[in-house]
Amino acid sequence: MHMTATNTHEQPLDQIIRQQMNAISALNDSHLKQVLNYSKGFLDKVFPLAQGSHQDVKSYVVYYQHLLAFFADGSNSGLANPTQFVALCGSKEKPQSILLCNAGRHIELVISKQGEHGSHDSAGIEDVLLELSAAGQPQRWFSMIRGQLQQETNSCQSSACYRAKDGGDYHLA
Repeated sequence: MHMTATNTHEQPLDQIIRQQMNAISALNDSHLKQVLNYSKGFLDKVFPLAQGSHQDVKSYVVYYQHLLAFFADGSNSGLANPTQFVALCGSKEKPQSILLCNAGRHIELVISKQGEHGSHDSAGIEDVLLELSAAGQPQRWFSMIRGQLQQETNSCQSSACYRAKDGGDYHLA
């Protein structure tokens, strides 16, 4: 007599795969949140706001020649050191990216509320790019969100599209 064992507790493979995909997705979302929090902590240390934290920002806008961070309660704050804001891409009301500078090194905040990462962030931060290149070398950037080197920035793809806070062209040295 030949008997086959069947386990009534076995789940269909499709259901197991769906559960695993959901678990991995939750881990990825958790990891992204940790990376965004770390990146915003970096911004708080190197480019602090006069009041509040980059962690709590809902949007960034450029008002005349100043970067303003807006919070959920409607309040806003500029940078503690306003000269650190040097340029942007896109419109002042909804910048695609914001270029900050500290000690000759540029940081680019790439903003896209519909982006892969920005859609998960209250301020729409898609990436935080750190300039690694020294003057006279090809542009090299490190993506804090993706954790990898890049040859060019995400949003502008060339230094020619940056608009200085005074309205003129801004070129990376």
